[in-house]
Amino acid sequence: MRSFRARVARHITGLRVALVLATVAAGGGLALAGGLAWAQSYSAYSDPEKPVLSYLLSDQRNVDEFQKEFGLSDERVQQVLDVVHKEDATLTEEYDQSEQIVDKSEGASRTQIEDKISDSDFDEKVKQTVAQTKSDVKDLLPDDRAKDLKSWVDGQWQDETATYSTQSEPTYQVSSRGYSCGVWATYYNGYTRYEVALPHKRIKFAGGRKVRITAVGKGTRTRAPVKEVGPWNTRDNYWNSRKYRDMWKDLPRCTPEAEAAFYDNYNHGKDQFGREVLNPAGFDMTLRVARRLHVAHKIKREGRIKVRVYYPWVRR
Repeated sequence: MRSFRARVARHITGLRVALVLATVAAGGGLALAGGLAWAQSYSAYSDPEKPVLSYLLSDQRNVDEFQKEFGLSDERVQQVLDVVHKEDATLTEEYDQSEQIVDKSEGASRTQIEDKISDSDFDEKVKQTVAQTKSDVKDLLPDDRAKDLKSWVDGQWQDETATYSTQSEPTYQVSSRGYSCGVWATYYNGYTRYEVALPHKRIKFAGGRKVRITAVGKGTRTRAPVKEVGPWNTRDNYWNSRKYRDMWKDLPRCTPEAEAAFYDNYNHGKDQFGREVLNPAGFDMTLRVARRLHVAHKIKREGRIKVRVYYPWVRR
C-alpha cells in the first residue's frame, strides 16, 4: 500500500498538471476539457512512445522494488536490465541521427525540419523500440505476473511525477548579475572534452559564455563553457523570464520545454521539431565535466542527474 505522503503528492501533481494545461489552454488553443481528461486517464505504460521502463529502471531503488514485486532472481533482473540498456542504446542512436538532421538543416524552416524528421521515421522507430522492450520484459516475468507489469509501471510513474512535482530543486535568483535554475542534465560527446550544451543556439554562437554547475545533493561545483546546442530544442531559453523567452512563453521560468513535455505531456509530449521527448533534460554536459562534479558514474548509470546551473549573463 502506498504511503499517505505519496498519495498526497500524487494529488498535488494532478493539480499541477491541471494548472499547466489550463495555462496552455489559455495561450495555446488546447481545449481544457481534453487536457484534464488526459491528466486523469494517462497511462505511461500504454503510451507507445514513452520509454518508461528504462526511465524507471535507471533508479536502483525502483530496480529493487521491481525485483521484490515480481519475485525475480538476480540473474533474471540482470536480463531485464540488459533489455532496457539495449533500448537506451537504440533510442540514443535514433536521437543522434535526428540531431544530425537538425544540424544539417541550417536556414530551413521549423516545418521543413519537422518534415525531414518525420520522413526519417523517428517516432515510428521509437514506438517499435518501446514496444519490443515491453514485450521482452514481459517474457522475463513469471507467467502469472506478466499481466501485472502495466499496473506496476503506472503506479511507479505516478509516484515519480509526484516526486518531480513536490521535490524538484527550487529556482532562485542568486544576485542581480545572474540567475540559477535547477534542471535535469544528461551527457553527450562534445567537440571538445570539456564543454556543456544549452537548448538555445544563440548562446552557442554568442561565444565565450560559461555557466557554473552544482550537482544537487552532492554540492560539488565547476564552471564550463557553452559550446553546443541542446538537448532537444534550439530556441528554449528557459532561464529567462516569460517575457523574454523565444518560445514556450506559457511555461514558468526555469522549466525547460523538454521537462514539461516529458512529465506533463506539454506540447503533446513533443519538442520543437515534433520529436517525442524521451527524457526531461534541459542541460547537457560532457563526461569530463561530470567527472569534475564527481557524478560521471551516476550519470552514466542513470542517464540523468539533477543540477543547479548559474547563468551569469541573465540580467532580467
